[in-house]
Amino acid sequence: MGDISIVQLITICAVSNGFVFSLLLLQKRENRFANRFLSLMIVCLCLSFTPYMIDPSVWHTQRWLAWLPFSLSYWIGPSFYFYIRTITSPSRGFKSTAIWHFSPIVLNYIHSGYHGIVGNRNPWPWFHHIAEIFESVAIISILIYMAVCFQIIRGYQRKLHDNLSNTEKLDLQWAKQMIFVIVIAFIIILIFLFVSTGISGMYLFDQWNEYRFTVLLIYACVLYWLSIYGYQQAQTFKIVVPSKNANPLPEKESEKVVARLCAIMDEKKIYRNPELNLNSLSRATNISERTLSESINNVLHKNFYQFVNEYRVKEIQEKLKDHKNSNLKILSMALDSGFNSKATFNRIFKEYTGLTPKQFKAQNTVK
Repeated sequence: MGDISIVQLITICAVSNGFVFSLLLLQKRENRFANRFLSLMIVCLCLSFTPYMIDPSVWHTQRWLAWLPFSLSYWIGPSFYFYIRTITSPSRGFKSTAIWHFSPIVLNYIHSGYHGIVGNRNPWPWFHHIAEIFESVAIISILIYMAVCFQIIRGYQRKLHDNLSNTEKLDLQWAKQMIFVIVIAFIIILIFLFVSTGISGMYLFDQWNEYRFTVLLIYACVLYWLSIYGYQQAQTFKIVVPSKNANPLPEKESEKVVARLCAIMDEKKIYRNPELNLNSLSRATNISERTLSESINNVLHKNFYQFVNEYRVKEIQEKLKDHKNSNLKILSMALDSGFNSKATFNRIFKEYTGLTPKQFKAQNTVK
């Protein structure tokens, strides 16, 4: 392997792995259009860090390297932003007017272009210093885009609770984890840049060599994780937002709707359907989705998710109090009542009762 260290080898493998998974993402049927942006982000991550695997002296002697498309860090944030925006709001798509998000890439090439022209000479140190600052600011832009993506996901999750009774497979928690990993990784890199840069803006190569391989290893692990985890991402739920111009229901009419809805829930036990959503409830009750959602929100001050799961928890509470069910497994009761996972059931049950299912059973079983 010559002078290639084990850390460099791991990073090269991570970059190669990233390219492979970026191609695989383009073949996925789920979220096909959105996956183009996730694939682009992974490619940008691979290319943007490729120069750091190469010894700094090589860049001074091989001037042509500066013209290769390695400087794509300004595309990482926008790529992930449009990925998240597209999977949460497919109808918004990507319009040509949004291309400005990708325009700051010119700031990446001020620095590389400078070295592509002057090589290892530095006739204008002040210009070199400013160019390096512009290139490093890309990390700040990435962190800003990640913050915006986080807010988009939170808004999407709120809408899910207005439409679904079980959300854990569609709530984009995996996307939040991706944001967390990206933010932590680039904060570490940003700290590294501050540590390895002197007051004059010139790299202190002793410090660079001291931290370089640690950062490479961290980045390699992050790239491996993002590539594989991004490929495994799940489908999302297409939410239809009611028209804002619709007139609100009168309070008395909303109360009648809720009374009718509660009667149907008690009689037909439709909350036991783990796939129950606002659309299927609308079909079962012959009440429009907008009317159902608005009535539940305004009269009961709950969202659809809370409304349905409260029925499920109440049913399980009654079952746990009855000694005839003492031989039944709690998880079996939960699944029969409409929950589709143990973790979700335990979390929601404790939110409503303040106790775990086992604690509630121990305190309330009728002998």
